[in-house]
Amino acid sequence: MTPIARNLVALGLAATVITGCSSNEQQPWAELPTIKKAPQFSVVNYDGTVLTSARLQGTPWVASFMFATCEGVCPIMNHHLAQMQRDYGDAVRFVSFSVDPETDSLPVLAAYARQYGARPGVWFITRTQLDSVRALSRDGFLLSDPITPDLHSSRFVLVDEQGMIRGYFNSLDSSDVALLRSLLVAYVRNHSGKER
Repeated sequence: MTPIARNLVALGLAATVITGCSSNEQQPWAELPTIKKAPQFSVVNYDGTVLTSARLQGTPWVASFMFATCEGVCPIMNHHLAQMQRDYGDAVRFVSFSVDPETDSLPVLAAYARQYGARPGVWFITRTQLDSVRALSRDGFLLSDPITPDLHSSRFVLVDEQGMIRGYFNSLDSSDVALLRSLLVAYVRNHSGKER
């Protein structure tokens, strides 16, 4: 997202907050572009259950790519995700795709999930075949091609309730992370009390 687009989105969100979100049906991120349909997938969660993209329909979610032995960006990304899960996990889902499935067995991912406090049914830390996860990153989410694990993207991807990609947010940029958090809190406020 360009700085100009980021500023326009932030101004739009500020206006929504100032007006008090008068319409409960208003999409809290209407100012964001609709980039493309998120990819369909079937992956295995750290607890051995299968997660499909269809299961996420009707709920916004945040996608990311990581691997358990990563000592660079992954701890930063997953620290942010742990905080977002804590704050918005009742209304938003989080899906992390391992880019190192040969090393990231289910027991490894389960330990990783415990380390970051992943809530069952809220934050999915998943694995699939290497060619599949590369295609998901490259073609499905339009991110980097993790030919080797260290080449994975450091961006979060926001997907709306209809399964459309609405934005990319650099996990290493505090203003990008703050913008993503503001979008999620706007969604939670707009949908509090619905279907609960």
